[in-house]
Amino acid sequence: MENEKKSYLQKLADKITEFDRKIDEVKKQGSEAASVMKEDYGKLTEELKGKKAEAEQKLNQLKSVSSESLDEIKKGVGQAVDDISQAITNVKAKLKEKK
Repeated sequence: MENEKKSYLQKLADKITEFDRKIDEVKKQGSEAASVMKEDYGKLTEELKGKKAEAEQKLNQLKSVSSESLDEIKKGVGQAVDDISQAITNVKAKLKEKK
């Protein structure tokens, strides 16, 4: 059970690293946009950073729970990861619309 927890924690840490990369991509695209739209992109990337911070907080909470509690907490963490993924998808769609 402890190996399952370690594996899950590593998977989440990898996801958070991936989110950092995607947020950086969005920031780059936003910085290349017209100056009128840059403020919108700045707000969107700040929102993404906030969601990523929430996921990191949940990951840190997971590190301190027992392996037996892991299944219960996975649901909340999974929702946070899904929220970030959806937010990134939405931001990328907005970037495409405004080009």
